[in-house]
Amino acid sequence: MWVVNDERCSMAWWDLGPTWLAAAAVYFLPGLLVLVCAGVRRLPLAALAAPMSATLAGTAAVLLPFAGVPFTPLTYWLAAATAALAAVGARALWRRSRAYRPLVLGAQGPLPAADLGSVAAGAMVPLGIAVAALIIGYRFMNGFGSPEAFSQTFDNVYHLNAVRHIVATENGSTLTLGNLTAASKGLYPAAMHDMMALLVMLGAPSVMAAVNVGTIVMGAVVWPLGCVFLVSRIVGYRPIPLLIAGVLSSAFSAFPYLLVAFGVLYPNHAAVALLPAVLALAVEALGVSRTPPTSPVAPVIALAAVLPGLALTHPSTIPALAAFAAPAIINRTVLVWVEVREGTAKRRAAVGWMIGTAVYALVSLALWIVLRPNLSTAGWTSFQSNARAIGEILSSAPMGTTIAWVLLPLTVIGLYVCARQLRRYAWVAGMFGVGAILYLVVSSWSNGAFRDFVTGIWYTDSYRLAALLPLVTLPVVVLGGEWLIWRLRWVVGTALHRLGEKRLPQLQRLPERTTAAVGVAAVLAMGVAAQGGTLSGVQERLRTIFATTPASGILSTDEVALLREVPAYVPEDGVVVGNPRTGASLVYAFSDRTALAPHIFGVRTPDEQLLFDHWGEAAYNPAVCPAIERLNAYWALDFGDKEITPRAEPLSGVRDLADGSAPGVELVHSVGQARLFRVTACD
Repeated sequence: MWVVNDERCSMAWWDLGPTWLAAAAVYFLPGLLVLVCAGVRRLPLAALAAPMSATLAGTAAVLLPFAGVPFTPLTYWLAAATAALAAVGARALWRRSRAYRPLVLGAQGPLPAADLGSVAAGAMVPLGIAVAALIIGYRFMNGFGSPEAFSQTFDNVYHLNAVRHIVATENGSTLTLGNLTAASKGLYPAAMHDMMALLVMLGAPSVMAAVNVGTIVMGAVVWPLGCVFLVSRIVGYRPIPLLIAGVLSSAFSAFPYLLVAFGVLYPNHAAVALLPAVLALAVEALGVSRTPPTSPVAPVIALAAVLPGLALTHPSTIPALAAFAAPAIINRTVLVWVEVREGTAKRRAAVGWMIGTAVYALVSLALWIVLRPNLSTAGWTSFQSNARAIGEILSSAPMGTTIAWVLLPLTVIGLYVCARQLRRYAWVAGMFGVGAILYLVVSSWSNGAFRDFVTGIWYTDSYRLAALLPLVTLPVVVLGGEWLIWRLRWVVGTALHRLGEKRLPQLQRLPERTTAAVGVAAVLAMGVAAQGGTLSGVQERLRTIFATTPASGILSTDEVALLREVPAYVPEDGVVVGNPRTGASLVYAFSDRTALAPHIFGVRTPDEQLLFDHWGEAAYNPAVCPAIERLNAYWALDFGDKEITPRAEPLSGVRDLADGSAPGVELVHSVGQARLFRVTACD
């Protein structure tokens, strides 16, 4: 039941138990199965499960139509089982090979107990991830308000209908998702929509609930897992910094919240959530991780396995990956030359790395050019000074959000640590610099060819590049946080020792783990302190964007109520005419009835354009009824003249039906000013 007075659905989040279980089965289980069969274990297994599942879903959706097989949960899991069997076979063949060497991915062995104790040390990684998941999940649920809430923004017309389209057609191919009609088939990254559509097929109560659950899973679980895995490649498998990484992955307003509170940019959001784990693999493959692998084969294979999922979720993350990995490959090349001078490496290896770096630069440049979208619709311009942009970068407060006072000093200290340990962390600082430059250029540099070239992949949109900043800032923050925690522990330990010498000798017998406990408490305190003004502000923005009111941007209270009742008046095979710019085309997502134009953009067939311009003239325009009969488009929604994105195209065929000036058209049902009509002139 819908509650009209506050525009929220009475369904509670705990009513979605089966959908949460379905999300685990869709987002993690297939990837876990394949990775386990490939021999991956521990943290890499958990962090790479979702990226691997994205690859399986996106590629299966592309390939199945060529075999005439529908895209369903069953075929998705069969594809995963097939990939798992292939992994088992490949592993068996490798074991029998004369060149056999164990392929190890990620750190092995237990977490070092340090002075925490083995049990406590082993709990740090799951504790950090759990804290982040609870905080991020709570903020999303509080911001959405209801499982059935939806973003009242322009892009959501497409995203919600795309999920419904995949469910209805059992075809989620990136090659054809396009603008959701036969006349507008074309490329659109579909992996995120595919996984959300699977949730609907598995019984999610609505498209909106599936989208919200999928968004929360990506932001609250996949993102922290990837962040911890990335930081483990930088600092090693040590408990305190990994705890910091998990806890503070929830401290940024720019991600995972900003792309959902703006746009709404669901595919970008999902792809950025996957990016840390993929970047971690690139770091390990390049040999600059804290504990370099004995062989780059395992991370290279894993990287090749998850890249398709990243690209099919949103291709803009591929150039981002290339840009962020560039400092690592440069750092590795420089280190090899240093090793040559020290006599620990051969000159041939250094030359090989130089050639590889040059090839990498050329390939990255090609990606930068080829993946660039048409900028004719990119209307975002710079809006601030360089000084302000730099301040926003250092304070993790992009797009005018409140300064993150906890993150600001940790970022500065982290950069100091990078400078002090340049040989080890130069590439970490370089990665931060790349993200900073991208945001600086897009938000504060003059509009022109250079700005378009550097940031055109992201439509010169500051929000999209702001969302990448947490990925490159978090490692720096972790280094600063670890430095601070060790100094705090030293101060506490020294104070206890001196106090024991003077007054309380028993304090000298306190185990070292006492100061370790102080460090853990300090990390958790930092996490709590970071949940301040900037995050409260972005959460309130979510509440505003996801609220349905009598004057909402896409659908008003009355219009939502009418859409819920459309199935009682329109048969399952009926097609509904409606101006997509008024939100009427969301009849597809909400009512499971085909919209004549499920997206605001797209190519119209002659019949479709005729009905958009003349549907209400059926009684006296001889061309209209034949088109209505061919398309079975006897119904129309009139949601008034307010449009989310006004355009020159008039679409006047369904306007002003309510004034009675259209003969041969009857009012079927209405809720307030929202009306459903049926043409009778063609009976």
